[in-house]
Amino acid sequence: MYTNVNLGTSTGASVHRASGVLYGVPNTQGQIPSAFYTDMGFNYLSAGGAQYTGATGWIYGGYTGRFQNVLSNYKTARTYGAQFILKMSDLWGADGTQGTDAIYPFDNSDWTEYDRFLTQFVADLKANGMTSNIKLLIWNEPDLTVFWTKGLARYLDTWSHTVNFLRSNLSGVPLAGPSMANMPSSSNTWWTSWLARIKADGTAPDVYTWHLEGSTSDVNDDLQTTQPAMVNLLNSYGLTIGEFIIDEYGNSGEQVPGGAAWWIARFERYNMSGLRGNWASGAALQDYLASLLGKSGSTYFANGEYQVYKYYASSMKGYRVATTGSTDRKMDSYAVVDSNLVRILVGGRQVTGTYMLQINSLSSLGLATSGTITVRTRQFSWSGSAVSVGAPTDLGTVDHTYSGNVLSFPIYQTDSTTTWASSLVINQSEHLFCFSGQE
Repeated sequence: MYTNVNLGTSTGASVHRASGVLYGVPNTQGQIPSAFYTDMGFNYLSAGGAQYTGATGWIYGGYTGRFQNVLSNYKTARTYGAQFILKMSDLWGADGTQGTDAIYPFDNSDWTEYDRFLTQFVADLKANGMTSNIKLLIWNEPDLTVFWTKGLARYLDTWSHTVNFLRSNLSGVPLAGPSMANMPSSSNTWWTSWLARIKADGTAPDVYTWHLEGSTSDVNDDLQTTQPAMVNLLNSYGLTIGEFIIDEYGNSGEQVPGGAAWWIARFERYNMSGLRGNWASGAALQDYLASLLGKSGSTYFANGEYQVYKYYASSMKGYRVATTGSTDRKMDSYAVVDSNLVRILVGGRQVTGTYMLQINSLSSLGLATSGTITVRTRQFSWSGSAVSVGAPTDLGTVDHTYSGNVLSFPIYQTDSTTTWASSLVINQSEHLFCFSGQE
């Protein structure tokens, strides 16, 4: 099976859409050295104070401390030019750690307590200058009882009430949702009921969000399925197709170099921003850039997956060119062209076996339609999220012949984690290819 690159078709500027993170940022600003943010192209952060030590949220009297944690995270995001998604339900206290005694909006058929929370929340955003470069996410994963126990009808009422309150009192600040754990589908009652509600009462969000953290064997846990499914759903309900963001992507097993590269390819193809999921808990939830870093004492270090994001953000500049993934959806590629340099990132999704990387239309860059290309391979290794991994290892060069304006060579995916970067020298111009596999 093949993953293909068409060097003759530009798909726009490279802006590194997959470089967002969920939580992962310490409360103490500057604790993680700045280079770790800038080198990976950090451009989105989602947080709301979940599981922050000593601050349990509004419903348990810990709102102030949790808001200060959110404010610190917002300031860190803005320091590096990143956008911020604020999980309002975390501030309320529904972060998965709330007990069975937790209260929810409209308990006892009364909005009073929830409106007190919303009023304080809006006042604090305004007082702290948090009304730009921010999106407000109303409730996280309401379709899971760990975050919402009051059923679909109450959720829909809470959604509408919150949107109307915020648009009346915080005009112009974008709202995001529904951030459901399950993917958009015409057979999912939570999705169809929500879409019918927002159409009926005019409470559609400014940004549509959902999560992709399921099984790698589920075709629905894939932008190739869910992006067109969301477009079709919005069209069927007569709703405007706005911005889409996956504010949590990747299960824990996919958080390895090959998996990172696969997700990067998907987000770039569908022009959607993505924030990598965070499977830590407690204090670790707000540290390590969502498991991209480790720490020895107080000194941070990069792991093998971080090195892929660093290469993606720091080296893959220029304009993107069209790619397609393999037909089994397990291998994909992302490619850019910059100053006569071509860089291609190919990643496998928890897969082993042999694939082919096929690069088409070489003549579009002024290259001959046949000849020989020398490929230098560098290996990105993985030894676990808490193990330091430095720059990729240089594995030397291999000469590849090509014809018909097409270069193809195999990707031997001998394990499900490792990623390789390859560089091609053509007419003394270096053309770089990064792929999950080794030739």
